Amino acid sequence: MASKHAAKTVDPKDLSPAWKVLQMKLKEEKEDKERAEKAEKAEKQAGEDGFTKVQSKKQKQKMNRKRRAEQALAAASEVKRVHHDIPVVIADSERGEPTKVIAIDCEYVGAGMGGTTDILARISVVNELGKILYDKFVKPTEKVTDFRTAVSGIRPENMTKAIPFDKAQTEISKLIEGRIVVGHAVHNDFRVLKLTHTRKLTRDTAKCTILKNMANHQGKPSLKKLAKEVLGIEIQRGEHDSITDARVALRLYKAVDKQWEAEIKRYR
Repeated sequence: MASKHAAKTVDPKDLSPAWKVLQMKLKEEKEDKERAEKAEKAEKQAGEDGFTKVQSKKQKQKMNRKRRAEQALAAASEVKRVHHDIPVVIADSERGEPTKVIAIDCEYVGAGMGGTTDILARISVVNELGKILYDKFVKPTEKVTDFRTAVSGIRPENMTKAIPFDKAQTEISKLIEGRIVVGHAVHNDFRVLKLTHTRKLTRDTAKCTILKNMANHQGKPSLKKLAKEVLGIEIQRGEHDSITDARVALRLYKAVDKQWEAEIKRYR
């Protein structure tokens, strides 16, 4: 008979997001300490042997990447955070001003045979605090054969107040210029907008390794899964809302932004 004091095995899926972040930070600190001790030992050994260690070009590049990553982490730690709860599960239509980081999400309707061709119908953009910067319906560039209302939330009556595609494209192009753009599978949004954005300023939560590890997921997880596993919230239980989805992507980014930015800096 097992002792009542026996250690309980905890399923990684049951761990809270905060615990996962803590474990990840502890692991990083341990690895950094081990690397530092190894480097110190090698330096000491070189001194005892009476030789000066000559670094190869590859080693220098590796050390430079490590130094830049450490500087990025230090700078991120010093930045004062604005303690603001980004609204997600509650309706919040407050408008805001553009910030260095913004998040985008689009809703599509279907065109062509069976409505399988994605056509832009709504664009939403929020700032770093989750405040609305842009939220407009867009006139389809092709005949709509499926409004996909059950998922998109778009209805024919929404098109009466829609703006022309060219106008929306120009406005979004100006808004995202020079800013970090966060989104989920954001390449799809850029595709229907027929826009490109520099990779250096694009943060796709569907591709973030840190978030995938926290969600215990291989491949590209859905926004719904990441919201549940990392943030502990339920979304998309019916029609999707592009404001909500943009805010969730933003929240995911903010949950791991220090590590994410440091990782980008390391491999830049």
